[in-house]
Amino acid sequence: MKFLDITLKDLFQIFKDWQPAVFLVAAPILFTLMFGFMFGGFSGPGGNDVDSRLSAWIMQQEETPITASFVSFLEDSDVLLIESQPAELTLAESKQAVAKEDTAAVILLTQGFSQSLSETGSVKLDVILDENSTAGITAQQAIQTTVNRLETSAEAASLALQLYEEHDGALNSSESERLFETAFEQALDGWRSPPVTALQTQTQPDSTTETSEENAFAQSLPGMMAQFAIAGLIGAAEIIVQERKTGALDRLLGTAVSKATILAGHWLAMFAMIFLQFIILVSFGQIFLRLNFFASPWATLILSLASCAFVASLGMLIGILAKVPEQTAVFALIPMFIFAGLGGAWIPIDILGKSVQFASKFTPVSWIMTGFKDILLRGAGLTDILLNVLILVGFSLVFFIPAALLFYRKRT
Repeated sequence: MKFLDITLKDLFQIFKDWQPAVFLVAAPILFTLMFGFMFGGFSGPGGNDVDSRLSAWIMQQEETPITASFVSFLEDSDVLLIESQPAELTLAESKQAVAKEDTAAVILLTQGFSQSLSETGSVKLDVILDENSTAGITAQQAIQTTVNRLETSAEAASLALQLYEEHDGALNSSESERLFETAFEQALDGWRSPPVTALQTQTQPDSTTETSEENAFAQSLPGMMAQFAIAGLIGAAEIIVQERKTGALDRLLGTAVSKATILAGHWLAMFAMIFLQFIILVSFGQIFLRLNFFASPWATLILSLASCAFVASLGMLIGILAKVPEQTAVFALIPMFIFAGLGGAWIPIDILGKSVQFASKFTPVSWIMTGFKDILLRGAGLTDILLNVLILVGFSLVFFIPAALLFYRKRT
């Protein structure tokens, strides 16, 4: 088949020197290790027995059953080592302690914390940390996750109180407060032992865990896979530009080869190049980083195929839009930085602002990240990441259709 000849020709041109290997394999592995160790590296089961959690001080200005439940829940954190503040420090002294790295964060439970939570279901937690340090970013993520669970538990307690009063009549303020506190504590306890857990499948050896929980590489490896897949398009897109500039495309069209065949050959070459990268990096993560991609092999395979389809379609559009080879680098790096930054490839998206989290839904990298993290951290199967796959297929069409229309219109 003629399109396979074009594919093999492109792959030969791509891999005839060492540079593609740097972009496709060496660079993503290097950055995966760098980002992974920045965010804690191996911290899950089987890691170092030494307590490597980040120190966080608690400063309580009020003590209620709600704050007691909150502090107890924080103490169970696998990221933060909760300690009472060593002394009655002023706000300036607390900031200085964080700056000197005596602690990663200082959490302030101010007056009105419990009342705000019970009345509105939300809290604005005062936290002192360094947002520009690795420890500060990690602590912020852990604290925000706890606050989200705190607010969810408060909503559950409010609903329980409402249902009780609808069934048995209104309660006085003290009874209502006591019932809310009890329901809140039970809801918060539910996060410690969730009713739904990942089970070990029969296809895995006894020594293999189902998920990669608490492994920081579950964030960094998918992020670098997505980022450097886009970066690797530079060389592949240049082939399309050179083919057009040298007249090779005109000569090819003068034969019996159709434009559809040429499109298919170039697209398949890019797809094969990126899929090879995914195979190598997934295998590297499985073997060396204790990331259990193979716990859900079909989910990993289908999500990888959808991701590669999106990247290949983007590469086709870049190659057709670029007028000179040098433009391919610009056209590839701009979407790479935008998609990677907004999609959570560098920093977990859930620690960023709500506006960024909303914008991330419109980036394909976000769906690649959430899909792989669901597989690695929550043991998701194919049906669980089906939405991610469909959206990535949609992004593939968004980039491929304009590329095809432009290709059919262009003469050279």
